[in-house]
Amino acid sequence: MPEVPKTVWLNGKIKKFEDANISILSHGLHYGTGIFEGIRSYKTEDGPAIFRLDDHVKRFFQSARIYSMNLNRSENEIREAILDISIKNNADDSYIRPLAFYSSTKLGLHPSDPDITIAIIVSRLDLYMGKTNDGIRTKISPWRKIDSTALPSMAKGTGQYLSSYLSSRDAKMDGYNEAILLDRSGYVCEGPGENIFSVKNGQVYTPSLESPILAGITRDTVIKIMGKKNQVVEKRIGLSELLTSDEAFFAGTAAEITPISEISGYKLNSSNPHSISNKVKSMYFDVVRGKNGKFKSWLTYLS
Repeated sequence: MPEVPKTVWLNGKIKKFEDANISILSHGLHYGTGIFEGIRSYKTEDGPAIFRLDDHVKRFFQSARIYSMNLNRSENEIREAILDISIKNNADDSYIRPLAFYSSTKLGLHPSDPDITIAIIVSRLDLYMGKTNDGIRTKISPWRKIDSTALPSMAKGTGQYLSSYLSSRDAKMDGYNEAILLDRSGYVCEGPGENIFSVKNGQVYTPSLESPILAGITRDTVIKIMGKKNQVVEKRIGLSELLTSDEAFFAGTAAEITPISEISGYKLNSSNPHSISNKVKSMYFDVVRGKNGKFKSWLTYLS
């Protein structure tokens, strides 16, 4: 669980955590009318650095546009606010959560005023999936991923994650670590908060963006660090293809790279020390910790 931060950024001001209060009538609390991002900072040899900050800020504003939310702040203002609160909270190996939501206090589905609260929280985060040396056990969820014609999968809307909550809770109640969601046609989508990759005969696959998935920044990172030589194939993946994979792994800001050792009883070789899943995991941590000079432009240093 993340620890409670000492200070947070709230509507342009740095406040003590206990003083950063909102109304219990806030529209975003009642109707899920909010957007958010999940960002990581890491220790590096050159000091703490935020990974792909600019890309996360761009997606934050993309989500706002999709939901017609006027944040009344520029991308640069939010970027600088993230840096400011991260420095004040000594954000090495931390999780950063920008959040924006309608703060109208009048009940009713449509916000009665356009006021939007923006908060930025920095906290420590334990291993999201716990210890994963042996990979994690996953279950195909009975809950289907919400179709993009119902809710925009390219946005990180707070209300959208009720679907993730249901699928993850169902998996954990059955003794699994995490769920895997299919779309309404039965094709593989993603985890509740992670993109998914599979490996067959040395080739890496991931669901294409025509599926109702989030265009994950960690997903994009994996595709780019694999490069042309080991190019990831983006395609619609059938359930039988996934279950007969040699390996599979999750990719996400919180989950980082997490090998999957089991899918609904089907065993995989993802946790093998020489697996492609573990190779990708090692490559990823070299990148986020500044050990791969080719991708240093993705790091924004705090000092």
